[in-house]
Amino acid sequence: MALCRKAHERKFETGRAQILTLFEIEPAGLAGAGAPGSDVVPISVCSLEKITHADLLHALACGFDVIYLQACPGPQGREHQRQEVELVRALGGLGRVLLFDGATGLDRRLAARLLPFPSVAPEVLAMGSRRDTARASAAALLPSDTSHVPLPEQAPYGSVSLDESLCNSCSSCVWVCPSDALSLTENGGALSFVESLCTQCGLCVSICPQRALSMTPGMDLTAYAVLPHLLAGQGGNTVPEPGNFDDAGAVADPYQDAEAGLPFAEAVISPAPETRHTGRA
Repeated sequence: MALCRKAHERKFETGRAQILTLFEIEPAGLAGAGAPGSDVVPISVCSLEKITHADLLHALACGFDVIYLQACPGPQGREHQRQEVELVRALGGLGRVLLFDGATGLDRRLAARLLPFPSVAPEVLAMGSRRDTARASAAALLPSDTSHVPLPEQAPYGSVSLDESLCNSCSSCVWVCPSDALSLTENGGALSFVESLCTQCGLCVSICPQRALSMTPGMDLTAYAVLPHLLAGQGGNTVPEPGNFDDAGAVADPYQDAEAGLPFAEAVISPAPETRHTGRA
């Protein structure tokens, strides 16, 4: 947070691009490296494997324009690091997080002229959990009209789909879910899902005796990602509440006033149903 705040202030005051360099072993010549119109901020970290996509996304959204990340020394660490960087690139950091091994080519890269990207105040995005920070940072980095981002396999974000023809309502998936992303509604015990809570651990899919569930990695950047909705059919579509249909049988827009024709006029927001599993409303 402190690093992002200082970078944001420098960029706002000077217009210079901000370059963050993260390493365990300091590359030779890093201290004298510089770039015209840029500030290089070298930071030594205790463990490169502890740097996650949430850290990198927050840094890019809140002050830094490019991040040079030293590659982990071991193959296992490198694979984990590769997955984290791949997530960052998919969530708005494409071309802005670069891995380097030792000092090879780093001084030349640091000398390249960079133009600063727009950023927001660090305090705006660092709220809630690390997952919340990552989601908010991705929303700030991606185009404003982006509502859903497909992600690579093994990503810790995504949706769950239900094949109703196979489901026998055994509730095994609800009881095994470690994050409370799945729950049962009080009315009829329908299966409810909150995407922002799902870590795509796969426990629900593996325990389902009917093989009725499947997962799709991705990130929903709309407000509906944090709200529970009923699972129905392949793709995890929302089941409309009774009374939300117009005369033609189509789902009515709850944010459109029929008489005034103005969006958000007298919108009625119903509370999410209480769940048997969590007691959360």
